[in-house]
Amino acid sequence: MKITLAQLKKLGACEDQVALFRNNFGEEVEATEALCVKHAQKFNWNWAANNLLSAPARRAYDEAMASAQQAYEEATAPAQRAYEEATAPARRAYDEAMASAQQAYEEAMASAQQAYEEAMAPAQQAYEEATARAFARAAINKAKGVTSHDRPMLRM
Repeated sequence: MKITLAQLKKLGACEDQVALFRNNFGEEVEATEALCVKHAQKFNWNWAANNLLSAPARRAYDEAMASAQQAYEEATAPAQRAYEEATAPARRAYDEAMASAQQAYEEAMASAQQAYEEAMAPAQQAYEEATARAFARAAINKAKGVTSHDRPMLRM
């Protein structure tokens, strides 16, 4: 299968992979098994499979990868368990510290919110009373048939 630099760009390959391709192969390369294995650590062959293979070729790739994925998971499972065991105390300590910090934050925010509401209450009350008065006056004037054009303007 031929892979071209233009294909990679058109399909949205990342800049690093495009530059790596250009530096290693120029404008195009014939992808052979030997070439792919030689560059296994450099190129994202999973991206290539997702973006360059036809549907039948992709199914064959997925079938081939199923056993490789299973072997990988089996091979790495002991290391994964050891990592989880080694990091468990740190993870617990982190979770406890975050819980304590979250609680302190919520308490501080509740206190600040309460102080804000208390400080805003007189202004809020005055505003609500002003809107009530304005509405009542407008409703009364409307009932009397008085419009804003009929009332004299207040001069400041």
